Amino acid sequence: MEQNSIDNQKNRLSIVFMNSIGKDIWRGGEKWMVNAASGLASKEHNITCIGRNGAVWLKKASERGLKTIELPIHADFDPFIISKLYRFFKENKTDILCCNFEKDVRLGGIAAKLAKVPQIFTRKGLTLIYDKLRYRLAYKYVVNRIITPAYHIKKQLERFPWINQNNIHVVHNGVEIPDLSQFDKSKLRRIINVTPKDQVIMGAGSLFSQKGFEYLIQGTAQLHRKVHPVHLAIAGPGDPSEYAKKAQDAGILQYVHFLGERNDVRELMYGADIFVLSSIDEGLPNVVLEALSVGTPVIAADAGGTAEIIENGKNGFIIPKRQSEPICFKTAQLLDNEDLRIEIGLKGLESVKRDFTIEKMVNSVEEVFLGSLRKN
Repeated sequence: MEQNSIDNQKNRLSIVFMNSIGKDIWRGGEKWMVNAASGLASKEHNITCIGRNGAVWLKKASERGLKTIELPIHADFDPFIISKLYRFFKENKTDILCCNFEKDVRLGGIAAKLAKVPQIFTRKGLTLIYDKLRYRLAYKYVVNRIITPAYHIKKQLERFPWINQNNIHVVHNGVEIPDLSQFDKSKLRRIINVTPKDQVIMGAGSLFSQKGFEYLIQGTAQLHRKVHPVHLAIAGPGDPSEYAKKAQDAGILQYVHFLGERNDVRELMYGADIFVLSSIDEGLPNVVLEALSVGTPVIAADAGGTAEIIENGKNGFIIPKRQSEPICFKTAQLLDNEDLRIEIGLKGLESVKRDFTIEKMVNSVEEVFLGSLRKN
């Protein structure tokens, strides 16, 4: 503890990020960890990232110059893993452990508690906490604090009286602002093989029910019935067959393009006329921030903390979730008004530059971490 105190006085922390996500998964929570860890390392904190053997998020962390540790994580409770983590936390003189999953709490959190790590955080991109004994025990005896990207999630956590509400910290996500001069605005249209005159809307995300792509496809079909032969491009991992069937049944399969998982999503967003978020559940959606960061106008379902990003009618539009008609109506309004599309897109870009940068997010995370130790 003596060395911890010396480091804290210098405001240099020893921080561990632990995420036992499946090795091939790279989503919002993993992006957050790599961005937060990299940003804190640039501020001279000692950062270590711990995850499963071969985890893609650890590979990306390593590419940023971060120290990584791979472990054979499988079971929710593993004395071997706990003992290895305990030894590392002691030798590393860890000040803060930031966990992703409850598995991380049951492995890393227990090890950190035994090693007397001063602060144990979990990061909650979605609520994913339930009123069960194992959660009550974890949040009473192991986890000290929660960091979350949305006030919407903090509000949901109020239903658990065994969580100290004063120890829930909201830090909005941040995204890098790309150099648009390096992007090819025609790339999306070339990929889906349409002309520069064809209008294109875009969605992005993993192809599962949370993202509500059926409503986006239905809304696109309604646009076609209103004589808007728009093309829809959807980028994201997963099997598209279920959604392709919906597009076929709606008679618009030739206008719906599934792009699969890509590493150039923001460049494709830049080439779209409109980006649509059709999700039925979200934390604070990174895809909305990414679309805003390239100046593409956004129409977003009122899911999770989306309204904390979009001020309806100012830097984008908020519509009810689980409905296709509002997608059709608002998209048609924007497709018919190029000046409005440009205006909304510029205001969206301004809002990201002002409120949702990586730098602002990292500074806020650092402030929360330092503050938690001062109060410890």
